[in-house]
Amino acid sequence: MKTNFKTLKVGEALSEVQYYKVVKIAGEKVQLKDGLDQDIVVDKNYVEDCLISGNQHTKDEKISKTDLTKMFLENPNVAFTVSFNKQVKEADVAKEIMDAYEGSTPKTMADAIKKAVKRGLTGEERVLTGYHTGLQDEFGRISCIDMNITKDPNASYNSALRLVDPRSLNFLILKGTKYTVK
Repeated sequence: MKTNFKTLKVGEALSEVQYYKVVKIAGEKVQLKDGLDQDIVVDKNYVEDCLISGNQHTKDEKISKTDLTKMFLENPNVAFTVSFNKQVKEADVAKEIMDAYEGSTPKTMADAIKKAVKRGLTGEERVLTGYHTGLQDEFGRISCIDMNITKDPNASYNSALRLVDPRSLNFLILKGTKYTVK
C-alpha cells in the first residue's frame, strides 16, 4: 500500500528500506539512484549518519567459515560485498583436467592434474555487491540482489537476482568490517 500524501498528518510514523547506488558527488552533496531508478540528493551528514556502505571498511577480521556464514545469514537488508565460489559443474572439472593433461609433460602430469582437480572442485570466485532478504531456496542458497547489474528496462526484477551458497564464502564486507576466512 502506498502512503496517501493528502491524508498525511504531523507526527505520523513512516518507514522505508531502500538501497542506493552513488551517481555523482559534488562538494558535500551526493546524488543517489534508488531501486526504482529515482534520483535523490542528500548531504554529507545524511550519508554519514544514516547510510551503510556495502564497500567501505576500516577494520579487517579473520574468522572461521562457520562464523562468516553466520554473519552473512544474520544480516539481511544491509548492503554488503561478498566473495563466494560459483557452483561446480562436472563439465568445468573435466575441462580443467583435460587442459592440464594436454598442457603437461609425462613428468609434470600428475602434479598438473592434481592442481586442476583442486581448481575445478573449488569453483570460480565471484564478488557481489548488494543485499539479501534472508530468503533461502531448498538447497540453502541465499537469494541476493546484485546492485552492480544494470537494469534492462525490458528485463524482469529478477534479472539482478543471484544465488549465493553460504558454504562457499571467502570474505564479507559488512558495516565497516571486512571478514575473511582464516
